[in-house]
Amino acid sequence: MNAKGIISRLLVIVVAITLGIPTNEKTAEAVEATTAETAVAAKASPPNMKKAVKDGGLALAAENDRLLLYFDNESGGVAVEDKATGSKFYSNPPSALEDPKASDAMKQELMSQVKLVYNVQGKEGDLEMNSYTHAMKLDQVSWGKIDNGIRVDMVIGREEQRMLLPRQITKSKFEQNVLDHMEADRDKKKLLAYYILYSRADVEGSKGKELIAKYPVLEKEDIYVLKTSVKERDKKVLENYVKEAGYTYEKKEEDYAEVGFDGDDSVFPYFKMSLDYVLADGGLSVTLYNGGIEYDQSRFNLVKLSLLNYFGAGQTGEEGYVFLPDGSGTLLNFNNDASKNTLLTTGKMYGPDYALTQSPRGSFKQEFRAPVFGIKKDGAALFSVIEEGDAVADINGVMGGINHSYNTAYANFTIRNKDSFIAKNAFEQAPWIIYEKNAYTGNIVMKYFFLTGDDANYVGMAKAYRQYLVDKGSLSKVSAEENIPFYLDTMGSVDKMVRKLGIPFRSQVAVTSFDQAGLMLDELSQSGIQNIKFRYTGWYNGGMSHTAPTKMKVESVLGGAKGLRKLSEKAEKLGAKVFPDVDMLFVSSNKAFDGFKPQKDSIRSLFQKTSYKGLFNVATLEYESSVWGINPDKISGYYNKFSKDYHSLGLKALSLSTMGESLNSNFKNRAQINRQDTKKITTDVLAKAKEDYEDIITDDGNAYTFPYVNHILNLPDEDSSFSIADAQVPFIQIALHGYIGYASEALNLASELRPAVLKALEYGSGVYFKLNYGENSLLKDASLFDDLYASKFDDWEESAAAIYAEMNNVLKHVQDQAIVNHERLGEEVYKTTYENGTAIIVNYSDKGIEVEGTAVDGLGYAVINP
Repeated sequence: MNAKGIISRLLVIVVAITLGIPTNEKTAEAVEATTAETAVAAKASPPNMKKAVKDGGLALAAENDRLLLYFDNESGGVAVEDKATGSKFYSNPPSALEDPKASDAMKQELMSQVKLVYNVQGKEGDLEMNSYTHAMKLDQVSWGKIDNGIRVDMVIGREEQRMLLPRQITKSKFEQNVLDHMEADRDKKKLLAYYILYSRADVEGSKGKELIAKYPVLEKEDIYVLKTSVKERDKKVLENYVKEAGYTYEKKEEDYAEVGFDGDDSVFPYFKMSLDYVLADGGLSVTLYNGGIEYDQSRFNLVKLSLLNYFGAGQTGEEGYVFLPDGSGTLLNFNNDASKNTLLTTGKMYGPDYALTQSPRGSFKQEFRAPVFGIKKDGAALFSVIEEGDAVADINGVMGGINHSYNTAYANFTIRNKDSFIAKNAFEQAPWIIYEKNAYTGNIVMKYFFLTGDDANYVGMAKAYRQYLVDKGSLSKVSAEENIPFYLDTMGSVDKMVRKLGIPFRSQVAVTSFDQAGLMLDELSQSGIQNIKFRYTGWYNGGMSHTAPTKMKVESVLGGAKGLRKLSEKAEKLGAKVFPDVDMLFVSSNKAFDGFKPQKDSIRSLFQKTSYKGLFNVATLEYESSVWGINPDKISGYYNKFSKDYHSLGLKALSLSTMGESLNSNFKNRAQINRQDTKKITTDVLAKAKEDYEDIITDDGNAYTFPYVNHILNLPDEDSSFSIADAQVPFIQIALHGYIGYASEALNLASELRPAVLKALEYGSGVYFKLNYGENSLLKDASLFDDLYASKFDDWEESAAAIYAEMNNVLKHVQDQAIVNHERLGEEVYKTTYENGTAIIVNYSDKGIEVEGTAVDGLGYAVINP
């Protein structure tokens, strides 16, 4: 390594020490690589950058076969025009500054492309700035053409980080450095009018000691002090006087040093950033180079960013809705009649982060599983996918008619997490707030699609998302089987209090042994159920209350490894497949020498406390018991150790249920991992599992699992039923059908069975049951009865066979077919259409109807064949 390289490596190590990162050789290389990546990401702007022109309107910047891209000189944003229809999509509402419902501050926010939240280090509270107020109006936005698009540079905040106007300065230096260089006596008088002159005579007065304590230089020299009552607009005028006099920051620092003033309160926030808008792949790609944002990181924390909050927003009075990925999907009609009084609906991508404080939710809520949102208005729609930064994103739906006239959806991104804590029995209940040390430094990348005609609706959005995933290689068509899958979950062993020789102790007992599971497979097959996907939980390392997957020990009470192999062989002969489930994210039991130490190997909060996943009781709406979250940095190693043992079983399938449910940060000092890093770790493990096994099942369906799994269970089939929501829709089912097998809630656990079957038919879901061979009393002893109260196999065997036969007869012909339309035909009547022309009409009412010339029974359905 040459001298330059050695110096560079030493600088990297110094930076690593400053950030609290271990300073070994690999870390130094990693930091160097990250620095290099950031440097590449923050590309140099093209040489032909120019300022926005007041009253310049739209300036054509780029075009392709379908779209025109304009720079908007009024807002600093963009507009996109569809050549075929003439539809224009604006990053900011063209009439925002005339909005009668908006305050002046709100109007300026409506005209912004970037909104940021920051914190002054050492001070309480977060502050906000936006690109229109704090960049565009200050003439700090410029743009230039790049390949197929434009780059926009902006400085949000004062372009000079500090105000040049001196707060304290000796009389001699004020005269020498400023006043003597001002030509107009009127300007001198005005400047001096805002200063107080303290002289040696003042020191001799009654307040002399107080003045000396405040301004020690008064012992030697007279001093000018800027009045604290000076308003910001006046400060800017006065600052221009000292600038024109040739005063510099270097001189000001020298003058501050002479009077002993640190000048901290004169520092202004300053965030310099670049955005690219590029026409690509039938849409618009927008990149904010977050890793290249320049600001004073010694004084400020960048906390959050939001991007293009009002792109494609629908105005009150227009017909349309906001689409959010709440559960299966939800629609919020525009607030045209002002009946909705909730301004904001928001959801965290991929569910909660259990490293952050979990507060009682008070209600059951679906999660946002896909990083998408959309806005439909009149005959056009905008649909967006978060391509980078998705794991640190929240998605928001905003109703018009409250603070302003616009209905919109957008994403904001947590750059630096914060958490709060209130000590019990504290005299003052002000929370203690702490910020994450290591900010998210990846880019923020959004892809926007512009939908018109028949595709300008939630179905068109789902189809656009499906095609996007196909083009990325994240989805591929399934091969139709002779019959649809029958998904079956069963439980192995639980921890139960037993007595031996009159002495109570806890021991593993089988809810469903491997032999009993084999009997279930036999009986289900004999009753006509085919293609069984049999997921087995609670089979290793302590059953349902399992230790970390650092190794694999099949529970002997179930039949041991030999029994599991025998079950798998039986399943294969019956055309079924066994999917043992392993939890790579959470640990519910800890034993000596099990390779997991909670204080070392679990996730930590920002307060350096061990964090837990609280188990939410839907009945009580409270968190009850809890489990440890595994440090994401350990997951890959755990998987490798576990799979090495698992290979000895010879099984070809695996369930990784929780990997589709959660992403956790880890805020442990010197080893912090944010959610975007955790997503990368998770997808690396899923990719390895895809190589190792033929079939993989996961739960819930976080979108990053799509390229790696064959089946998703507990895929949401409803929304959160927010008061401002108007309809739940099968967005995610439309996107996935024919590409990934899925099923929603287990039918035997549904509150009403028949409507649940009808919804499965409407949404194209597989048949899914959770059944156990053993008695329900075992579940009650293990505190699992509330979740699995109706799971006795004997009670459901006949019903399960009948439901499977009914649903298989309808859905087996469309297993590999994409859904091309979904529509509401009437009150409680819906129609789903597949690409081969097959359509299913479902009637949820108890009265028979005739629709589109087809009779449909009450609580029934009709199949229309092509």
